[in-house]
Amino acid sequence: MPTSQHLERPAPPATPPPRGRRVALAVVLALAAVLPSQLWTGLHSGAPGDDPPASSTRARSGTSDSPAAEPTAADPAAADPTAADPTADRAPTSGGAMPAITVEGDRIVRDGQPWWFLGYNSFVWSGDCGTDEEKMSTQDVDAWFAGMRHDGHGAVRLFFFDGWSVDRLDAAVAAARENRVYLTVTLDDAIGGCGENDKDGSWFADAGERGTFRAHMEMLLERYRGETAIAWFEYFNEPSYAGGALREFYDEMGAAADAVDPDRLFSSGTVAPYWLDGEDNFRDVHESPGVDIASMHEYDENEVESNHGPGVRANSGGKPVIVGEYGIAAGSGCDVDYAGRADLIAEKAQVYTDTAAGYAGALAWAWQPGTGGCDISNLDQDELSQEALRTFG
Repeated sequence: MPTSQHLERPAPPATPPPRGRRVALAVVLALAAVLPSQLWTGLHSGAPGDDPPASSTRARSGTSDSPAAEPTAADPAAADPTAADPTADRAPTSGGAMPAITVEGDRIVRDGQPWWFLGYNSFVWSGDCGTDEEKMSTQDVDAWFAGMRHDGHGAVRLFFFDGWSVDRLDAAVAAARENRVYLTVTLDDAIGGCGENDKDGSWFADAGERGTFRAHMEMLLERYRGETAIAWFEYFNEPSYAGGALREFYDEMGAAADAVDPDRLFSSGTVAPYWLDGEDNFRDVHESPGVDIASMHEYDENEVESNHGPGVRANSGGKPVIVGEYGIAAGSGCDVDYAGRADLIAEKAQVYTDTAAGYAGALAWAWQPGTGGCDISNLDQDELSQEALRTFG
């Protein structure tokens, strides 16, 4: 999880740099050993006429016009008419629901057609993490969403951990719905930032830790059941395999999620096979019935498709692949200026929105006020990259 420290990016460049500002100085990048770029010559292929293959995963999603689920016998209101209103802890809703997102085979689908997305990451959006100059107010979030693309292909990945302000999340969901921007919500951090702890073998073996995670997940599933502005939830940010405990955890939490909202999708939050100690482990995790979408994080800078991309797609369990994070350092003091980053963003978008290849979209790191100079987190100042993300396609 991000911290608020300016840390240099470690070698090799394929490894995600330390969080926070994920500062990557141009001189370090120039000296780092980078594998050759993998150039793609195919055209953008998310055409509405492409027929997705038969589903090999749960085709879960909310439906844009479905009412809230009826209470069952397990619900207090069903067993006792005098019990508290079972919707009391549900998020406030309004009209104008967005088309639901589902999964069919290795494609994410909206309105019956393969869907792709482009957008941003933010961990400082809620004010629960980050330095004072980084944090965003509700008005800042509203203005941010208002400046994105509004054609149904815009998306944002928000971190939302146990104990954070649910009122702020309600406001973000409402702003996303109003601006036709889809959200992915990451429930916890596996690399110990923003007050969270590392998710190692001892964490997975701790019933109390698992119970706290499950309660947080189930609260959000219930609160936003049927809310189609949330495209999917994500269990962790950048988990390790932990000797197989990650697969067992995703099996367990996927079953728990289905008991609350069987239509809600989940992504894995993983980096790449090397992060899980090999392709076999990466495939094992993504064959979990609790995972609908495979995740890749890449900080390969000037590569168009990450050198890890083919291995991720080959071992995704037949599920769609998203690039949950990618970062390109640009700005004052960098070898790359904002125009150069905007060009590379457009090139990467051409690859990562290729639904025929199994990709479904990519989210840039990061929208983080208070960041300047040569950085990967200063997209709030980079109008050229904003325009590239807004107008691609």
